[in-house]
Amino acid sequence: MTTAYVLPNYLTRVQGLRDLQIGDVLNWIALPQFVFVPLAAVLLRRIDARILVAIGFALIAYASWLDTGLTHDWVGDDFLRSQIVGAVGLAFGITALIVFGVANITPGEAPTIAAVIQIGRLFGNEVGSASVQTYVRVREQVYSNLTGLHFITGSSRADSVVAASSAPFAARPTGASDPTLQGLASVGNLIRREAYVLAYIDGFWIIAWVMAAGIVLLLLLRLPPPNPLTPPRSDL
Repeated sequence: MTTAYVLPNYLTRVQGLRDLQIGDVLNWIALPQFVFVPLAAVLLRRIDARILVAIGFALIAYASWLDTGLTHDWVGDDFLRSQIVGAVGLAFGITALIVFGVANITPGEAPTIAAVIQIGRLFGNEVGSASVQTYVRVREQVYSNLTGLHFITGSSRADSVVAASSAPFAARPTGASDPTLQGLASVGNLIRREAYVLAYIDGFWIIAWVMAAGIVLLLLLRLPPPNPLTPPRSDL
């Protein structure tokens, strides 16, 4: 969800980037996979998959935490560090999780486990996507309301802000609208922008916490039976 929704949505809504420009930012989450996925496969020959899953989840959580310092000024290069850390986390975590799941499959259980994995992949993706999108939308509404409460009509501070925002429209009229109304619309857009930034920060926080909870759940996973996908028991 970090790379599929929160980050692209921020770049579109706050920075106004197009799809190709967003792709340039997300390259740093995709390109490192060509290096770290094979590295994860090599490590899985020597390391318990559960350990590598925990490392991957921890890195994803750390990458999301790095993005909680988000401001409306962040663009491509500001996400470079978190993207690379997240790329390593995805490569290690997802690869190890798949290997761990396959290592637990016995011939008799193969059809059932294949169905469970497919249902989990599709249903889990829809639930995760809907949850994060709804959470960000609701948080934006909350922050817009809370910020608007401090913008009191008739107060000296509000009047000065509206006057400053209206001045450019009064100096160079655009359209037939009243400059004051255009200034108010500009202020409203600023409030909405900052509310979205705060909502995206909360989105990164919730992803980091979910990854942390996933690490705790790893304690419930048992060692898979000996097979070619597991390292020698003497190395565990």
